[in-house]
Amino acid sequence: MALVEVIRKLWHRKLLVALVGALAVAVAIFSAYRISTDPAGLEKRALTVAAASSQILVDSPDSTLVAGAELGTFEALSTRAKIYGQYLASLSARQEIAKRAGVPASSISTSGPFSSATGQTAYSSQSSEERASELLQEGASNRLVFTAQEGVPILTVDAQAATADQAIALASASFTTLKQYVHSLEADGKPVRQGVTVRQLGAPEGGTLGGTNNIVLMVLAFLVVFGLGCAAILTIPTFARRWRALDDVEYPAPRADEVHQAPPYQHHPEFDSARLPTGEPRDPLGPHAAPSR
Repeated sequence: MALVEVIRKLWHRKLLVALVGALAVAVAIFSAYRISTDPAGLEKRALTVAAASSQILVDSPDSTLVAGAELGTFEALSTRAKIYGQYLASLSARQEIAKRAGVPASSISTSGPFSSATGQTAYSSQSSEERASELLQEGASNRLVFTAQEGVPILTVDAQAATADQAIALASASFTTLKQYVHSLEADGKPVRQGVTVRQLGAPEGGTLGGTNNIVLMVLAFLVVFGLGCAAILTIPTFARRWRALDDVEYPAPRADEVHQAPPYQHHPEFDSARLPTGEPRDPLGPHAAPSR
């Protein structure tokens, strides 16, 4: 019965319910879209991010993949991988990567194995929305994360950009920059490349993450706004009536028999007569009247 009464009350206020429904539809639409002027229309609000990844093996010229390596050599190469990852996160490497990828260096955010990186361990478990949100917070449209695996001479490159092609270009540029850097190093007058080299384990692969409209969010937004609006339609009139009833109890209106009436005006006998008690005519101007000429 309560449901029937609620529906009946809402039916009597069809216009208000229609306005609330229109508002709920607008809120649901704008929770997933925003107005775009170029081109004119609606644009998705969902955050999208393109990502690409690649792996770089820090190896010896004889190739540990084929001939194997001693434990000391393997650990030394693992340490080198961390150092190389930190180099790629430096400003000079970032500028070189930006030049090769064809993007401004200021648009790239980089972090290496030794960066203050609680985010390093959690990067792989982040959702696409969280990664895109981090890009917005950093103020950069591109991101590079270099992670060195513990005990393994492998450097993982994670790239993010507006498009998948751009992310792949950043990952490829990272390998090319590191390879050129290693070839330019010297130790004791000898090129470092004679004792260590870097190899790319396959071409970078990338794609677009996220970007889908959250239909569930739109439905929830509609239901919440419409429900709150209908609740307001039902409760506000009842609240107003209750408020007026309390005012009537606290400040009751006076009854007709309790209304105070002023006593009728009574004239003094002295002023009802045109003459003074002595019989002389009353001077209409009083004792201070000007003498007549």
